[in-house]
Amino acid sequence: MTIIENYISQGVDGIILVPAASEGLISALQACQEADIPVINLDTQLDKNTLDTLGETIPFYGTDNYVGGQMVGEEVAELYPDGCKTAILRGVQGQTNDDDRYNGFLDKAGDVVDLVAEQHANWETDEGYTAVQNIIQANPDLEVVYCENDLMGIGAYQAVEEAGLTDQIKIFSYDGVTEGLQYVIDGKFVSTCAQQPVEMGKLGVVNMAKIFAGEEAEEYIDTGCELVTSENAEEVLEMTNQYTAEITPTE
Repeated sequence: MTIIENYISQGVDGIILVPAASEGLISALQACQEADIPVINLDTQLDKNTLDTLGETIPFYGTDNYVGGQMVGEEVAELYPDGCKTAILRGVQGQTNDDDRYNGFLDKAGDVVDLVAEQHANWETDEGYTAVQNIIQANPDLEVVYCENDLMGIGAYQAVEEAGLTDQIKIFSYDGVTEGLQYVIDGKFVSTCAQQPVEMGKLGVVNMAKIFAGEEAEEYIDTGCELVTSENAEEVLEMTNQYTAEITPTE
């Protein structure tokens, strides 16, 4: 909120917003509205209550996280047709991304998973590590951990490795950040559902330019997601590293 307020005081022409949470930005967005500064929303979609309060639609370009959760769920159901004892590490309670990744997963894997534990680890590595430590102690026969983002997945793997259970417990993750892709390559994750942040960024800039030109921005674009396994992880990581090397801040 402070950053947005600073941008408004600087007199920026537009703001591309990637919020940490779907809620809690009403006052800052109302200030943008009053200052006639257009906003485009990427990655984490603002919640309906926020948009209803504003009384306007804010363009959104990002992942359909329910579909992404379904992709992971389908893979688990395929690999464990006879069932598996499963734990889920969830993000921040109440966030749309958390609910969609959770519900999508259970939509496709709910018939095969024996859900023995679920815990909100708030997208954080340390919290994921502690949560899985505790889950393993209570469920020594655990077989699968579905992590709703790669950072929690990294913490989960550390706990599994320390327990000496990497052959028994397999980790399925979500996000496709650089570290997560490398974990797939190294065999530490079975897979990660990769979002398309580069595409989100491109669409944000292109559509903000449309607004500046007096044109209408696209209202909603699903940027898609891709299940990354050992078969395609190196290719996806190479592309990610390419953009990291090429993109530098502009003046």
